[in-house]
Amino acid sequence: MTLTPNKLSCGCCESGKKSSDAGFQAGAADSLEAFLERLRELCVDHGTCDGDTRLGEIKNQARCAHALARELGILKRSDDPWERLDVFRGSEHLVELDSISKRAVKLTIPPGFGLMPLLTYLPVVDLRSEKQSSRTAVEFFPATPIEYLERWQAANEVFGDDVRLASVIEWPDGGISFCLTQPQYHGAPAEPRDIDAFFLNNGWTRLKDPSGHVVYFNYALGIMAIDAERRNCYLTNGELQPFDVILCRPDEDMERFLGIYPS
Repeated sequence: MTLTPNKLSCGCCESGKKSSDAGFQAGAADSLEAFLERLRELCVDHGTCDGDTRLGEIKNQARCAHALARELGILKRSDDPWERLDVFRGSEHLVELDSISKRAVKLTIPPGFGLMPLLTYLPVVDLRSEKQSSRTAVEFFPATPIEYLERWQAANEVFGDDVRLASVIEWPDGGISFCLTQPQYHGAPAEPRDIDAFFLNNGWTRLKDPSGHVVYFNYALGIMAIDAERRNCYLTNGELQPFDVILCRPDEDMERFLGIYPS
């Protein structure tokens, strides 16, 4: 099945009325940023949420995203569950190349919207003791719609990417996905030394994460980069392009854990 940025040929039909906002155009260069700005206005109480409240916040923001997409005329409804789509499935997205635009089309996999690094507490098993203990670690959890769009907004600004919002998909079970398009990047997966050199030469500092993740922080931008793995960074003619690295702004707990601002 072929996914295209403006009309999905996967059992989806366009729904809702045409946009009453003349400043918004699906698939335009500023489509993601414009939608994010409006979504923030609708979700006035959005903010950092922990594991106990995260799923509820995702549902609340997803409802706002659904309503906004319908208002803007970019809501599409699928006749088939997302599980039946015959496309590549990663940990965060369903991915297909649009043969017309030559751009990659990405659908977020419900119920989350990509992944977000958060602190969590993992149990430590000690067979010599009955006393329970835990350790703090950075793990990936489902991101909220706003966190997800902020990640790609940062990628556009920091890495010179060109990620655009094409539509919002409503599935038969009521779940929704963002449909994004991104340039198709060619090249070979970069080696860790090339990734490290790219970030360090571009003003990033490598942090020590006790959890074992490779984490960089840009003090000028206040942005953290994680999951900068070979699969997410391509090297072409000596130029490295991150295209699926997770960017976010760490909260105070994450700052302390990673020692971003030593006391």
